[in-house]
Amino acid sequence: MNLKSSNPAMKAFEQSENLSLGPVDQFVGDESQRMTINGTINKTGILVVIALVTGAWGWSTVSASPQLLMPFFWVSFVVSIGSFFAIRARPVWASTIGPIYAAVQGVFLGSLSGILENYYPGIAMQAAVATMATVIGMLIAFRTGIIRATPMFKKVVITATMGIMVFYLISIVASLFGVHFSVNQFGNSSMLSIGLSLFIVVIAAMNLILDFDFIERGAAEGAPKHMEWYGAFGLMVTIVWLYVEMLRLISKLRD
Repeated sequence: MNLKSSNPAMKAFEQSENLSLGPVDQFVGDESQRMTINGTINKTGILVVIALVTGAWGWSTVSASPQLLMPFFWVSFVVSIGSFFAIRARPVWASTIGPIYAAVQGVFLGSLSGILENYYPGIAMQAAVATMATVIGMLIAFRTGIIRATPMFKKVVITATMGIMVFYLISIVASLFGVHFSVNQFGNSSMLSIGLSLFIVVIAAMNLILDFDFIERGAAEGAPKHMEWYGAFGLMVTIVWLYVEMLRLISKLRD
C-alpha cells in the first residue's frame, strides 16, 4: 500500500510522490500490528513529556550559563537536519529518532524560554498556553470538518511552509557572515515584523491540519504499527515550530 503524506515535514522526508509504508496485507488480520490514532496520540504524549523534562534542564542550565544558548541552538539545528535525512531514508527509525529529537529540542526550547523569561516575565507560560490552545482548536476544526485537508489546501500550506523554511535557511546562513534580518528577530515590534510573525504562526497552525489528516488516513488505511512513531514525530515537529513562533510573536507584541 502507498499512503501519500500530507504533512510538509513528512513530505520532505519522502523519496518520491508516495511514501512506501511496506507490506500491509500481512497485518490485515492482526490489528495489534496496525497504526491507530490512539497509539499515535500516546506516542506524541511520550515525546512531549521527554521535551518537557529536558526543557526543564535546559532552562536551569542556561539560566546559570547564558552563553550555552547558541551551542544548544546549533545542536538542535544539526539534529533536525540529521532527522530529516534519517527518516527520509528509513521511516521505521522514527521510534528511535523521535525521542532523540524531542530531547534535544526540549533542551533548546527550555533554554530559549529561560532567556526570554528574563526580558518578558511570563512569556513561556503564555506561549505554551497559546500553543496548546492552537493545537486543540485546530483539532476541533479538523474533526468537525470546519477545515478540510483538500488538495488545494495542502498545496497552499506546503508551498508557504517551504518558502518559510527557505527564508529561515537564508537567515541562518547570512548570520554566519554577520548579516541579520531584523524583521524576524525577537522583540522587533514593527508592524512588518509582527505581520510576518502572524503569517508564520498561521501557516504553522495550518500544518497541524495536515498532521491530523496524515494520522487519520494512516490509521484508516491500515499502515504498519511503526508509522505511529512517524506520525507522532511529524506532529512534534509542528508543535516545536509553533511554540518557537509563539515566543517570537509574543515578544514582539509585548515590546
